[in-house]
Amino acid sequence: MTLQSAPDERARSGGPIKSSVDLGAGLFLLALGLIGLAGGYTLPFGTLSGIGSGLLPRVVSLLVGAFGVMLVVQSFLAEGDRLERWHLRGPVFVLGAVLAFAVVIRGSTLNFGGIAGLPLFGSVKVPPLGLIVAGPLAVVVSGYASNETRFVEIAAFGIVMTLLSGMLFKDLLGLPIPFDPAGIVPDFVNHAHEVVKSGVGHVFSSIKQLSR
Repeated sequence: MTLQSAPDERARSGGPIKSSVDLGAGLFLLALGLIGLAGGYTLPFGTLSGIGSGLLPRVVSLLVGAFGVMLVVQSFLAEGDRLERWHLRGPVFVLGAVLAFAVVIRGSTLNFGGIAGLPLFGSVKVPPLGLIVAGPLAVVVSGYASNETRFVEIAAFGIVMTLLSGMLFKDLLGLPIPFDPAGIVPDFVNHAHEVVKSGVGHVFSSIKQLSR
């Protein structure tokens, strides 16, 4: 009796490309690095004694591009996995969630077509709704990238994550993020939140004084 090994799932072809997954990932990172360099081209680089705003974007873009080159080279040298078929549902809903978040959180005007800056098919003005709407909306939209998503579960998760993000970025870090510019949250909830925040602040102040 002879033992037969299980079929190898890696791509074994006679062509020069030994790993289409590495090749695709490398090309994607190269494109991402080029986009980053183009976007930060006009930003001042600065010097070592006075770092400019363009230093970090360029360094990150160059590092991303370098990893892309490494993956492309590796795809011709080492055996790797084969690039399987992929569907548009995931990228469409994930990118749609990012766009929905950007449009809703501070408001925006959407122009449908146009010539010389004038809307051709009309425009829609979205009022600033803040993180209280943009957060759950982004989570729900991105959740539908999977066909196993249930609306009730993803909506509850989005609300919880939005509240935690508001406490972290707005209350603790003090970042200028619009949370509820439209006044959707009832007044008694805002009052309770201010009371709790004030109580937590007093507790931390007391702990700091006792530690001195």
